Amino acid sequence: MLPCELYLVTMPDFDPSRELADLAKVLERWTPAALRLSTTDETRARSCVHTIRETVHAHGTALILTDLPALAQELGCDGVHLTSSPAQCLTAREELGRDLQLGVFCGTSRDDAMNAGELGADYISIAPNAPDLVAWWSQMMELPIIAEDIETEEQALAMIKAKADFLAVPLSFVDADEAGARLAAIVSRAAEEFPG
Repeated sequence: MLPCELYLVTMPDFDPSRELADLAKVLERWTPAALRLSTTDETRARSCVHTIRETVHAHGTALILTDLPALAQELGCDGVHLTSSPAQCLTAREELGRDLQLGVFCGTSRDDAMNAGELGADYISIAPNAPDLVAWWSQMMELPIIAEDIETEEQALAMIKAKADFLAVPLSFVDADEAGARLAAIVSRAAEEFPG
């Protein structure tokens, strides 16, 4: 078991018509807190949501869109993740409503992270090369923090040590076993280093 939760992110070319069964296997095995569609194309996102929403929610996983707050609200998703600027929070919150999750990517900027929190974000995400920022945030702030783009065991260990609340891991679902192999290595190494 990890001392933080998993937050999985699809590849931009994720094709649920071909990969739904593999996605279901990954969700069953890892029970992530959230799955984010990385596409920002509205037509593609709409099609993906219609195909996977029932499967994702059946596994108790939140379905998050990227940079499409109005669509997230319309389609019954669980929230939206903003990739550019905390200044978008106010507009996004109006489109999203009060009940859905609003997350913001803040790179390595402490100022952006604090601004996002002040503007109503429900979580912030931080680049994988900023464990010091994660450590500072986890000590000073209550808002959850996500370590973004975790692709190696070393990145995962650094962010868990820094007390990240979630690890955002990009995965391809073309092959569930292949997709799970990298995640398995990250999780098993982290669990060894940080049991319980």
